[in-house]
Amino acid sequence: MKGEPSCPRCGSRVRAPGDPSALLPVVPEDLARPIPDTVPENLAELPVDLLPLHSPGSGAELWTCELHGSVYPVQPILAPSPAVLASVVYRSQVPLWLPWPLPHRWVFSGVAYAGDNHTGARATVMAASGPSPFGGEGDMLLIAEEMGIGLGARFAGLTGPDPGPIFEDTAAHAKVYAAGRPTPMWSVPDTGDRAVFVGEARGMWLWLVLWPALAGTLLYEDMVLTDLRDAGSEIAHLPVGSLSPRFFA
Repeated sequence: MKGEPSCPRCGSRVRAPGDPSALLPVVPEDLARPIPDTVPENLAELPVDLLPLHSPGSGAELWTCELHGSVYPVQPILAPSPAVLASVVYRSQVPLWLPWPLPHRWVFSGVAYAGDNHTGARATVMAASGPSPFGGEGDMLLIAEEMGIGLGARFAGLTGPDPGPIFEDTAAHAKVYAAGRPTPMWSVPDTGDRAVFVGEARGMWLWLVLWPALAGTLLYEDMVLTDLRDAGSEIAHLPVGSLSPRFFA
């Protein structure tokens, strides 16, 4: 993740709203034909494939990735502090999940979101860091997002925007309590150096991505998650650490 808005699915630079290059379609050669020298007064007389593909204002609120089209942009990573977190909480349309209380000696270590000043946050990433259950340092990212955004899948190392058919293939592997409700979580297979669990809470995808992979055992301890939009003044008392390197993995 970079110091400029990026695509939630691939991390590439995105074009800002109003950038004319974001509105230019790629026309296949077999559809190309000469444009008339004069425009008829009645546009209905133009062949349909010569009509504008975008209305003048249709891209005004869209950020565009060359590979994935219109996206909610991931904004630059925000260093952890209660004030920064409170500002994201204020504009978020989706939960900001964090274990509450945090595991022993774990700290809040950063926040990111996808969206802009117009849309608010439509996907959020909360980071926590601390000692791994089996030694060494551990890191955890908790992602809440609307369907199809793809930020959780990106951190999980998946190619698509969503977790796929794992819910149909097996029963849940773990359970967390999200905003007081028991929430089944499925372990995503073949994720390499990290443990990935995914479920649904408050109508959004809930992803937990943990490093190293053995840190996934934390989920077998009935972890309790709080949506920090409900935390109020308690945000000021979060233990704060340094920025997690996992944002840049």
